[in-house]
Order: sequence, then structure tokens, then C-alpha cells
Amino acid sequence: MLGALPTGVVTLLFTDIEGSTRLWERCPDEMRDALARHDAICRDEVAHHNGVVFKTVGDASCSAFQLPGDALDAAIGIQRALHGYPWPNGIGEIRVRMGLHSGACTERDGDYFGPTVNRVARLSSLAYGEQILVSSATAALLRDALVDGVELRSLGLHRLKDLAQREPTFQVVAAGLRADFPALASLDSRPNNLPSQISSFVGRDRELREVDALLEASRLLTIVGPGGIGKTRLALQAAADALGNRYSGGAWFVDLAALRDPDSIAGTVATVLNVRELPSEAIDETLFAHIGDRQILLILDNAEHLLAGVAAFAKLALSRCAGATILVTSREPLHVAGENVYRLGSLADATGLFLERARSAAPSARFGEFAADEVAALCDQLEGIPLAIELACARLSSMPLKQLRRRLTSGLSLASKDSTEVSRHRTLRETVRWSYDMLSPPERTAIEACSVFRGGCSVDGVTAVATGVVEIDDVLDALVDKSLLQVNASKSGERFRLLEVVRDYAREQLVVKAAEGTAKQRHADYYAGLVTATRAPYLELDDDVPNVRAALEWYISNDAVAAGRFILALANYWRARGAVSEARSSIVRALKMEFAQPRERAALLCLAASFATLQDALTESLAFSQEALAIYRAADDRGGIAHAVFRIAEAKHRQSHLDEAEAMYREALDGFNVSGESRGQMLCLGNLGTIRFHRRDFPRASELIGEAIERAKALGDARIAGDFTITMGWVALQLQDFSKARSVFESVFAEKRAAHDRYGECAACHGIATVALKEGSHDEALRQFEATLQIAQELQLKDYVVRALHGLAAVDALTGDPERAERLLGLADRLSAESGRELHDSVPYEVASESLAAALPESRRAELQAEGWQMEISTVMVPD
Repeated sequence: MLGALPTGVVTLLFTDIEGSTRLWERCPDEMRDALARHDAICRDEVAHHNGVVFKTVGDASCSAFQLPGDALDAAIGIQRALHGYPWPNGIGEIRVRMGLHSGACTERDGDYFGPTVNRVARLSSLAYGEQILVSSATAALLRDALVDGVELRSLGLHRLKDLAQREPTFQVVAAGLRADFPALASLDSRPNNLPSQISSFVGRDRELREVDALLEASRLLTIVGPGGIGKTRLALQAAADALGNRYSGGAWFVDLAALRDPDSIAGTVATVLNVRELPSEAIDETLFAHIGDRQILLILDNAEHLLAGVAAFAKLALSRCAGATILVTSREPLHVAGENVYRLGSLADATGLFLERARSAAPSARFGEFAADEVAALCDQLEGIPLAIELACARLSSMPLKQLRRRLTSGLSLASKDSTEVSRHRTLRETVRWSYDMLSPPERTAIEACSVFRGGCSVDGVTAVATGVVEIDDVLDALVDKSLLQVNASKSGERFRLLEVVRDYAREQLVVKAAEGTAKQRHADYYAGLVTATRAPYLELDDDVPNVRAALEWYISNDAVAAGRFILALANYWRARGAVSEARSSIVRALKMEFAQPRERAALLCLAASFATLQDALTESLAFSQEALAIYRAADDRGGIAHAVFRIAEAKHRQSHLDEAEAMYREALDGFNVSGESRGQMLCLGNLGTIRFHRRDFPRASELIGEAIERAKALGDARIAGDFTITMGWVALQLQDFSKARSVFESVFAEKRAAHDRYGECAACHGIATVALKEGSHDEALRQFEATLQIAQELQLKDYVVRALHGLAAVDALTGDPERAERLLGLADRLSAESGRELHDSVPYEVASESLAAALPESRRAELQAEGWQMEISTVMVPD
């Protein structure tokens, strides 16, 4: 008969047999006897050490102990007994994995529920057969109680599949136990950005199994359900569970809630995957090339407001990326061919969720006194909606359960009068309304201010919109405690975010008060000030991109002058982050507005020309800059004329019309000298120096570029200074000053890495590799060209992929493998042809060509280049 279960803080021991499915399939008769003996050993050892086996499921056993030392001794005893038992020959040794974790548990009907149970289950699933893993909570309790010959070996920090924060994990080491195992396959062992969760996953085990089966059988699955039902949490847990067995390319969570433009879906996914936009290629093409055939899971969350756009993206992505699987959460299906739809209903174990969340909300309450029928009735009243339950539980810190039920009955009985709204929507809405009505006036003002932000906000942002609220930190903390506001850490500090259902309700209150326009104006003005004040590397803005876009939308809809100023202030940020398409689209929209002063339009035209040039849309660029030039000449604006001429010169430079470009840079420089515009002077000098470099006038190039670098530094423009400095490195290399070239490239590489400028890292790394090649340091050159190739592939920089291949070919040619070198040149030529550019101007290409001309007959070189033309870049890549 089952003994009394331990109470309070208990230590749980979970075990299961490694590879049991395979053993049952191979020798079912022997496994029946072996499992019976396994169960007897577990029961005997647990009982001997004062524990209780409270559940067995298949070959897994779950035991509870009042003392952690007893649990540890039982685990060691079971492993020793299993290791020493003479198992049937057909089976071999039974290997059992174990997990130990301590914490408070909720006991109900002879079973335990709650986060402690979930945690130990995840921990044991992480172990290998014969291994005993111990959580940090249990390790802390055992620290002073370990007997001689037993120790806990630290395995470092690991994040389990319950998506909690990374925690220290330990392995039991004792005589008679296997000590060496492979590294743990925790959630961190596969690439992912799955967000950590502060609460455990409760009550959806059946749904989790069903979603996992659908994910394994299909490549497009949409979890559908009303707001607050738990779609996102289920999707995240399903991704975490599947990550260890599938998706070697990782699992990536993409929140679409803040997105309004369906054309930005590919760009948003690319941002999550750290795929940079290329000037000459659509972002979706770059993204799909980056994914390739990798086994990858994309979670597209909150898709209901972008159904057509998400459907189109999913269809194209799955057709282009053979290894990709897409998991969508939405209030509606996508309605595309091949889509599997999983409709998520109310929580079956709503009482389990209530009890766990109630303990977190009111840790000092005596939950053993909760009447089961009271809890069940309350959860029925909330229709098993997880968000409604969590919001209700947040009130337990200030009122007992019976009062909570009465307040819910009186405060939420009036459902929406909208006959088209389903009952659970009305219930959830009323839950939010009830929580909202209990807020103080400052808390209401703050939450309404938060509702105009997209993708979260900072304390400073809320303060700017919620004018008049004092002690804003205390107000925000109170809203977090009441489960109305979520707080997350980011690289720029704490960020606050509303759940969507709460955001919708708060925004409605702004509309009722006729205050939405004022709040959005304050929001836009705050970001205008932030953008104007921010300098590269713009880390402050990275978390606020959705808000910056919202501010720009407001200005474009309401204030042409402010929109123009905002765009001009954003230009350098867009350049630094490679958001060229977004910049061009925003500027074109702004150019459709009416400007009282033509020169305000001309400034945007010049900026439009600049971004068009970056993407080689040179006809469009010249049209923009010519229109701007006409406006400035009509106004006799010398500074504006200089700007327009400079943009024309950039396009001519890109077209390799060096004479025209040089003349126009000089004309623009004269104009900037008259107007006293320092940045324009700096850019003209640097670009004139670059033209001198192309003409191989290295002394003059060095002089002009050096002056441009000093001026850029004086202006605080580190990005431009670094870019011109890279050119100086190439000047030094052409002058055979390898020591100076190395110093320049290495210095810029360090600066670009610190600024998170991956493009700059790639360019500088290629420079370092070329210096090493010229110095005869072939091993170093090989490493650096391989590093260049890795970064270039990651960013889909086709020109640097080609240049890195030239470098690898040069190393091979100089170190005795001319045939491989010639094949690499053939591959590089094919990639050059695909990009529409001929890239035979690099130093490594010259080195490789000269060496191969002397090493191989012309006919053989042609054969090898043809073979290289058929190669794939993946055959050249070096594994990480």
C-alpha cells in the first residue's frame, strides 16, 4: 500500500530506462521480466531510504523523500544494484537515467503537481543512462550532508526544456558509478532564441504530445485559439521539446505582434536570424539563401492581423527551404495548402494552473485549506482560460479565495453586449476590465501610455508619454506585480510590455478619453528626440525599432516637416544596420507628402538618391538628385547644390565614370567649403582619395583619405572613419608597407567587432588575411581567409565570398595544391557571374593567377576551372 506522501519541501527522484522502446521491439519477452526486476529494485531501494514511489508510468518511476540525503542514497543504491544484476543476454545491461530536484509540491489524490514535478521531469530527461543529475536546489540542501566518497561534480549552467533561466547542474560521482558522460544536450546545445519563462508549463501535456506529433508529420502547423488561451506558451514548449531530436539548424521565435506591414515579415525574420540586407538583393532572397537546406524551425507568433502576408511568406519559404518547418500561432488559420491546424481550447487542468500560480502570487497563504470545489468553481467561471486565471490569481496577494470568487462574480458577471463576441472573449475582456478598474489613477495613466508603444518600452519612454505620473518606477513595478505588465531584460536595460489583450483594452480607454492622438504625438516626439540624440553604434535604438517605425508612421500621416526631419536623423542608423530597403520605402512615402518649402523636399530627394545608389538603382538615384539640384538652384542654395552634386557624383563613381565623378566631387567640395558643412567636406575628400586609389596614385590617395579620417573622427563619425581607414590599409599594402597595413586592419577589426559591425569585421578580416599572404604567413592567411568566408556567407556578402575564395586559391597555389586552387577560382568566377560583377581586382587573385600560370598548362587550367564552376560553396566551408 502506498505510504503517506512527504509534505512541505520534498526531494523528488525521477528515473527511466534509456532506449527502452528499442529494447521492447527487439526482445519483448525478456523486457517484461527485466522491467519487473527493475521496478522491484527501485521500490526496495526507495523504501529502504525512507521514500515513497508515488507513480510509475511505463519504465519510469517517480519517488518522493522528506530528506534530500535519503533521495541521494536511494539513487546511488539503485544504480549500483542495476549495474550488478545479471540481465538477460539479449538485453544487455539496463541503463537508467535519473534526476533529483527539491521544492514545494501540491499533493492531490496521491500524486504531486506543480513546478517542482515539471522541473525534475525535465532534468531527468536530460541525463544519460547510468547518470544521476542533481538540480541546484537539491545541491544546496546536500552541500553539508555528503558522505565520504560521494561528490557533486558541476556540469555548468544549463537551460532545461521548461524554458526557465539557465541554472547550475550537477552530476553525482561515487564509487561503483560511471563517472564520464558526453556533454549534456540541454536547450543551449542547439541554436535558438526561445525566450526564458518565469513560470512553468502546466496542464497541457496532452496538447503538447499532439502538437509534437503534428510537427513531426508536417512542415506547416498553425495553433489557433482565442486571445489568452496559451497559444504562444504551447508553441514555445513544443519547440523546446522538439529541439533536441530535430531541427539541427535551431528554433527561432519571431513575434509579429508589433508588425503592421506584411511586406516587412521577411525582414523581421531576417533580423531574428541575424541576416543582413544586401544592397543588390531582395531581403527574402537573402534570407532563403541563408536558411538553405538547414533543418530549422520558425515560430511566427501573433499572426492574426497579417494572415495574407504570413501565408504568402510561409508558402514561399517552405518551397525554397527544404529543411524548414514553420509553426504559427494565430486566432485564425492561414488557409493555405499543406497547412495543419491545431485548435487550442480551454485548459483541462485549470485547477493545477490556478494552484501553482496562486502559490507564486501569495507564497505565505495556506493553500492546503483551499476547498477543491471552490477552486474548481472559480476556474469554471473563468472557462479555463490561462490568462484569465493568471490575472485572477494576481489578486490573491490582497484577498482570500472566497472573497476573490465573490468579487469575480460581481465584477465580471456583466459580459459584453456584442452578440457576435464568443463567451470566452467576453469573459477575458471582463477579467481585464475588472483588473483595470482596481488600478489607481497613476497606474491607469501608465498602462494607457504603455499601450501606444510597439514591441515594448523603456522607463524613459513611458515617462515621456505618461506625463504627470510621479514615482513611475513604483507604478510600473505595481503593474508587473498585478500581471498586467511584463518586464524583460535587454541590452539597453529593462523593457516593459503589455499582453495583447491588456494593450487592446488600455488603448480603447485612450480612445474613449479622446486622448489617443495626444499620446501618439508624445510617443513620436520622444523617439524623434532619441533618434536625434543617439550616435553609432546605436545600441539604444535596436530594441526600439518597432517604436521608431510607429513614430515615423505618425509623422508621415500628420506632419510632413517633422517626418522629413525624423527621416534625416534616422539615415545614419539605417546605414549602420543595413536597412536600405526600409529606408528607401520610408523616404518614398514621405516624398508623397506636401511640403510648404521645396527645399525640405530636396533634402529628402538627396537622401533617397544616396540609398538608391547603395542598391545600384543608379537611374533612380540620378533622377532624385537631379530633381533636388533643380530645386536648390532655383533657390540659389549653395549648400543644397553641393549636396545634390555630391549625390550625382556618387552614382557616377559607382558606374566607374571616374572623370565625371572626380569633377563633381570637386564641385561639391567647393560648395561645402562655401557653406561651411564639415561632414560634406569630409566625404568629398575621402571619395576623391578613393578615386586616386583606383587610379593607383597611392601617395595622393593616402593624403586625401588620411585627412578625411581625421575629420570624421573630429565629427564623431566612427563608422565612416573606420570605412575610410580600411581603404588606407589597402593603400599601405599596395605600397608594400605590410607592417602598417596589418596594424590598420587589425585596429579596424577590433573597432568593428566592438561596434557589432559584421560587415566591417568581414572587410578588415579580408585585409588581415591578404597581409599575411603577402608576408608569406600561409597558415595565418588560411585561417583569416576561412574566417572571412564564414562571415561573408553568414551575411550573404557575395563580393567578399568571391574575394575569400581568391585568397584560399592563392594559399593553395603557394603551398602545393594548384589543382584545388584552380577549382576555387572557377567557383569564384561562377559566383561573380551570378552577382553581375567581375571581381578580378583583388591582390589574392593576382597572386593566385600568377602562381597558377607558372604551375599548370593552360588546357589543364581550363579543365579545372570548369570543374570548379560546378562546385558548391558548402564544399569549401570549414565547420565551426
